[in-house]
Amino acid sequence: MSDCWREEEEDDESKSCRRKGCSPELMHVSTFRQFPIICREQPPTAIVAYEGILDAMEQCKEQMRFQPWDCTQSGTIIHDPTILKYGYKESAYLLAMSSAGAAWGIATACAQGWIDECRCAPRVVPNPKNPHTSDWDWGGCSDLVKYGIETSRKLLTRAGPRQFILKKIEKHNLKAGRLAVKKTSATSCKCHGVSGSCQSKVCWKKVSDLGAITKHLTDKYKKAKQVQSHSEIEKSRNSELIYLEPSPEVCSQYQYNPLHRRSLPRVCNWRNETHSLGDCDHLCCGRGYNVTHEVISYKCDCKFVWCCKLECNECLQHRWVSTCNI
Repeated sequence: MSDCWREEEEDDESKSCRRKGCSPELMHVSTFRQFPIICREQPPTAIVAYEGILDAMEQCKEQMRFQPWDCTQSGTIIHDPTILKYGYKESAYLLAMSSAGAAWGIATACAQGWIDECRCAPRVVPNPKNPHTSDWDWGGCSDLVKYGIETSRKLLTRAGPRQFILKKIEKHNLKAGRLAVKKTSATSCKCHGVSGSCQSKVCWKKVSDLGAITKHLTDKYKKAKQVQSHSEIEKSRNSELIYLEPSPEVCSQYQYNPLHRRSLPRVCNWRNETHSLGDCDHLCCGRGYNVTHEVISYKCDCKFVWCCKLECNECLQHRWVSTCNI
């Protein structure tokens, strides 16, 4: 998320950022009808959801960096990129990652107290059935994961006409993304009692880090199932990703005409003698690649000096970087 929502304490800068509301870009979203509505009524919620989607796209690019498709498209799903007009396996992954990112962003912001509509319970309530024995009860923070998932569903409800079977597949994959947030959530507990005893224990569901959610969905992507009828969609498990048609050859003329080329060169592995994923010959589609030398400065040999000071040396790293020709 942006620094605007990463403040640990409620300071003037974060309050000011919250009051600014949604950007014009989010206010005029037409593909998902609830986005501009929530932007007007609950700006912080829409903002952290969008930033969660952006963070999910960065995770997507990291996971796919050595795959033929590397999660590079024009804009996020709220900009309706071309890939969503088709029922590809990659479309399914993009939808699931986006809905998961929105839910994760909202739940994380709620846990930090950045959104007024959702906060953890202000006080602990022991289990009323047996308050004097070791027992546990659910705390108010558990609702934050549910709130993030439900709000993600509202925000990413598609507006406008779309091929019926494709719309049904899209809805399924969006749900699979939200379900990934629920399935990867962890249980945290805290004991309460005299002198460290655990007379009562309060537990709550805590949203996992985005990396764990991404790994879960990447595994689902690798096992995605092709469907060709409404009955096959109905029989699919809610947690699995589904797609309608085989993915096109990434190196086809359509993918690499001037209108669809990447704005930045793609990093590849030019010393890959096994020609596995990441190999320049595989990723660059025969367009060739360049190898450049870089010198990177970084802190090294760090040590603490009494008291409370960290001293480091500056080291240089030499590396060769290969990038595909655009």
